[in-house]
Amino acid sequence: MSTALNWTGKDAAFALGRRLISTDASGHLGEGPHFLREGDTYVPTIDENMLVVGDNLPALTRLLATHRGRIKIVYIDPPYNTGNALAYKDHGHDHASWLNFMTPRLMLARELMREDGVIFIHLDDGESAWAQLLGHEIFGEDNSLGTLIHQRAKGGGNSPSFVRGHDYVHVWAKVADQAGAFLTEKKAPAKLEIIDGKRMLVETDVLRAGFGRYARGQERRLMYEDILEVKGPKKLAEVDAKLGTGEYVLRPWGPAGKHAVVRVTPAEKASSKLYSIIKALGGQNDLEDLGLGGIFSYPKPVELVKTLVASQTFFDPGAIVLDFFAGSGTTAQAVMAANERDAGSRTFILIQTPEPLQTKNARSLVGADSEDGFPEISRLTAERIRRAAKRHDPELHFTEIAVAEQ
Repeated sequence: MSTALNWTGKDAAFALGRRLISTDASGHLGEGPHFLREGDTYVPTIDENMLVVGDNLPALTRLLATHRGRIKIVYIDPPYNTGNALAYKDHGHDHASWLNFMTPRLMLARELMREDGVIFIHLDDGESAWAQLLGHEIFGEDNSLGTLIHQRAKGGGNSPSFVRGHDYVHVWAKVADQAGAFLTEKKAPAKLEIIDGKRMLVETDVLRAGFGRYARGQERRLMYEDILEVKGPKKLAEVDAKLGTGEYVLRPWGPAGKHAVVRVTPAEKASSKLYSIIKALGGQNDLEDLGLGGIFSYPKPVELVKTLVASQTFFDPGAIVLDFFAGSGTTAQAVMAANERDAGSRTFILIQTPEPLQTKNARSLVGADSEDGFPEISRLTAERIRRAAKRHDPELHFTEIAVAEQ
């Protein structure tokens, strides 16, 4: 039995997506959307950080010319079913309108992704179920990698039923078997040490005399001098080979004058599998630390997005990260923080429409051209990037461009 998600306008939404994907985005003025920088047509390079100001549908279409098949990670926190989508010219507040709004954008995102690319779609209860079914249609159910839980709050709350303290992050790969494992920094029982001026993760019990539980005070480590007797010549040869490469070292251990086999790994390369529940609180605190507190509602925590970005770029520190609902710019700061951890060169592409930022103190913090109205969200995004760069990467440069439709 086969099932399908149907809604009013579905055929037109998919038709629009297919048409945009097949558009000749060669960059010639007049043949479709194009980018502008200081009034002149601009063609971005593949290795630059960018903030694109404008509607994300033409912006994604235009990126096909330079970034088709180049994006490793897409992270989006799309507008929920609250009316925020009005700024993107998609009117209505029902599920069908939201699905019509998201469909061509997700189709374009898939086209921009690498074969080993991954998309994270971050949502609350409002559209979670619909987004999951839509994602299965666009990316394929076989390419669904599951759902992560973001714990964003604890305690308190005025909910009539229960405290809603989490969101959902649905994950798809472009091609599931090419995405690879989701990794994070390795934690205890290993410990960090400074060896020859470098942060190294040190594991002292990589070899054990046997499996199962040990009595209190009983040594569980298998000493180097006992490997031949306990594990045989094949295991001894394996350990000797790793001692030769420097992956293992020997350390004196215990009163008998023997040596433990110790594994040492550069901290930035020491990884373990990501757990499906990610606790990350305090998105407002991140903005307050940059002097931008109180002007944006519910910003996502940098630590959360950094964890997601790093999970798929742990050994790919030059990857490109795309966020086409950029909001306050959390993703840009998260990419900087990920680079700071491992001296990486990841780059970001952020897209944000210039919708008004409806907070009273936005003008004083970000600035406005006049006393009428409030500054746009995109201006906050740019300011947040500049301030975050001073903290994480003073040498960082980013290009701010506009998207224009023909």
